[in-house]
Amino acid sequence: MTKYILIFLIPVLLQCSQAGQMPGIYNVYDYGAKGDGITNDQIAIQSAIDACKGKGGIVLLSQGNFLTGQLVLGSDMTLKVDSSAILLGIQSDSDTAYPRHKIETQFPNRMLQDCQRRLIYGNHVKNVSITGKGKIDGQGFYDPWMNVKELGTEKDRPSILAFVGAKNITVSDITMVNPACWTQVYIECDSVNIRNINVHTGELTPNRDGIDIVDCHNVLIEDCDIKSEDDGICFKSGSEYGCKEVVVRNCTIDKLNVNAGNCFKLGTDGLGSFINFQVSGLTLKNAHQNSALVIESMDGAVIDNITFSDCVISNTGQAIFMLLADRKRTVPGRKSRIGSISNVHFKNIRGSGFTMQYPSIITGIKGHNIQNVTFENLNFELKGGVSTTNQTVMEYDGKYPEGSKFGNTNAHGFFIRHTDRVDFINCNITTELPDARDWLVHEDVKCVNIN
Repeated sequence: MTKYILIFLIPVLLQCSQAGQMPGIYNVYDYGAKGDGITNDQIAIQSAIDACKGKGGIVLLSQGNFLTGQLVLGSDMTLKVDSSAILLGIQSDSDTAYPRHKIETQFPNRMLQDCQRRLIYGNHVKNVSITGKGKIDGQGFYDPWMNVKELGTEKDRPSILAFVGAKNITVSDITMVNPACWTQVYIECDSVNIRNINVHTGELTPNRDGIDIVDCHNVLIEDCDIKSEDDGICFKSGSEYGCKEVVVRNCTIDKLNVNAGNCFKLGTDGLGSFINFQVSGLTLKNAHQNSALVIESMDGAVIDNITFSDCVISNTGQAIFMLLADRKRTVPGRKSRIGSISNVHFKNIRGSGFTMQYPSIITGIKGHNIQNVTFENLNFELKGGVSTTNQTVMEYDGKYPEGSKFGNTNAHGFFIRHTDRVDFINCNITTELPDARDWLVHEDVKCVNIN
């Protein structure tokens, strides 16, 4: 019987070998790719994807530099860029290379006008992986995508990667560099796993974030190294879908000392919610004059049950910035509203080498207080060096919110305003240089406990 099985299998195996692929592997060379970094391989790679999708197979890029425009993924497949390969985004502003396509979301979403172009696109797909230990280079240093002088140009510059309305997505063991806009964006997705990736945006122009999670549920980000010109890891909410059930752990975020963005951020877009976040083991550095950890509800977002623990901050202007305010932005069919921030816990956070004399700022707006913030086992050595104590601290002015815009307040450690309850437990707040300001100043705060 064994003899007859082998006689049957040998022709099948020979046929697979002659085709240049093993079962389940869709090698892009077999579909006409050149891999020379000069020829546009977009049609060949897309042909391999189209043949693979829905079959649980692997589209393989190896032994070459593959130049391409937009690639559209399907469900039930893996895109593997192995360690011998580089996927290169073509430097072209044509709609053939990067078609403009408004995303299709379950709820009205503020992101509809943004994120219209991308190098790799997963539109309402499921069970997709991108992996392989290779590199994806967006080649974003292209004149039409450079020298951005104002916000709002995201729609015209391609991200490296975008998933919209997708489910069961894994991006792991891959390097992404030089995006033209946001490196990667995930919008209204469920079950997103991002593991062991490296991002280096280069020091180009604004809006080149490391990771953007927009209205996603069940998200895990771990063991990633992010070097970004703008926000490092940024959660946004442009719709009622919101962000829920999130774990971020053991990541390094380096802001490259560029005067834009923050290390880790919830906001500024915040229409839905940010609920049940566990963030731990972050190394946050080089945010220039901006902040390491930012929480903002500007457009009606409900922010609740957020925990940061075991993080190290260095060479940033400010450790923590938290703002509840009203920017009066909304989406069709929903009145603008003021959101809430509650039950936020910072534990075992160390910070040193601060570049500015700013304190951490926690502030709502009059009539809308932040609720229940706890600082436990903080050890901050701040810059200090201010000899006056009569600083006037502005209220939020409706403009783009950054902690640095509040300047040097009359506190060197924490300035807290419009907040119901704040607890400091076993916190050590010092300065490198003598500072005349108190470590803590609070206004319109119902309860402050220091233990």
